Amino acid sequence: MISVDYVSLRVTRKKIDRSTVPFKVRIIPVLAVLMVIWLSAAFQIEASIRPSDIEGCWAEEAILALVNEGIITGYPDGTFKPEDPVTRAEFSKMIAKAFAIRAAGEPVFSDIEGNWAEAYIAALTEAGIVSGFPDGTFRPLRDISRAEMTEILIRTIKLGDKMDKLKQPSPSFIDVDHDHWAFHSIEVANTLGVLPVYFGVVFEPDLPSTRAETAYMIQSLIGLRIYEGELAKVDNQQGTLTVTTRGGIEQRIIVPLDTAIYRNNVEAGLERLLRGDEVYVVSDSVGQPKFIKARGLVTKDDVTAKVSILSKGALEPKDVEALARSDWNTVREDLEPKLLQNMVEKGLTEEEASVILKQNWSELGELAKKRVAGALSSELGISQELIISLFDLDWEQAKAYGQIEVAQYVLMRLLNL
Repeated sequence: MISVDYVSLRVTRKKIDRSTVPFKVRIIPVLAVLMVIWLSAAFQIEASIRPSDIEGCWAEEAILALVNEGIITGYPDGTFKPEDPVTRAEFSKMIAKAFAIRAAGEPVFSDIEGNWAEAYIAALTEAGIVSGFPDGTFRPLRDISRAEMTEILIRTIKLGDKMDKLKQPSPSFIDVDHDHWAFHSIEVANTLGVLPVYFGVVFEPDLPSTRAETAYMIQSLIGLRIYEGELAKVDNQQGTLTVTTRGGIEQRIIVPLDTAIYRNNVEAGLERLLRGDEVYVVSDSVGQPKFIKARGLVTKDDVTAKVSILSKGALEPKDVEALARSDWNTVREDLEPKLLQNMVEKGLTEEEASVILKQNWSELGELAKKRVAGALSSELGISQELIISLFDLDWEQAKAYGQIEVAQYVLMRLLNL
């Protein structure tokens, strides 16, 4: 049996006077312990938030990034379910959190009051990013389609508004043509590299977007480089522009030839941008500018370009300027070949189109008569000349043509043709 005095004695003999130990020496063990505790806690947190079913998933990196940021979450059982669809309410929350969009007013849809995502939906609505259906509903529980998701993503980065251009790009996907309501946004997203590569040339716009696709597209959008500010300088020879950002930092940007540039929502060249314009530059993840939007005082070039686009290319900007000067002869000379081609494409003959452009109405009457005669000839199986003779009440000539028609008919019957 060990006595208490003996134990006490041993402790007393090993006791050190802490006042003689430097502070740095005393604090190091404490820091070491705290570091071990912190690393252990961090490891446990990482292990707890990392979904158990995304290893090897094509969007694993994007999913982890958004999970770590708290933008997207998994399920209580530790899974993420990357192939499950996403509802409109879920997506609204993801976008609102990813881009820090908050609401200040009341929700406007009849079916979101009391919904867990009500505040997120209201925030995106106020920002003009989401819209509901004609019946005043939002349908928060409905799965969001690829087209709807892409439209919302492009609105989020302020590229969803109408931008006029003379020539529309060729469709990137075989199932989304120019008439599709989301064509513009899908093409913009594809240009920015936001869409999953495995889509290939088939977009399937009505297909519900999966959680993996959603995570990938949101993370890709976050990775874009966006500059916004005032245009300080344009160098057309070097193909560069300098933007003074909101924070007062000057950013020099090299503009590739394939960059889409718009001024006052009308397609423009770099040379049309003016110092002092408010500019918005969206670059892909490697910093290549893809879209530049500028806004400033409306110039003559803006107006002529807009009218040219409205005429679907029939009027060149120089033609619009000629019209402004009342120089009709110049416009007519430039337009005549285009109008002639357009009328031929609509079904007129070159002769008819030429007569119309020259306003030779008497000759047009004769041509119209020939056209009707040709149609009746095909329908009735008799010669065009006979029909024209009947139109002209030229009975002698009609009689002669009629005799020829009868002779041909009898001959064909005799020869069994």
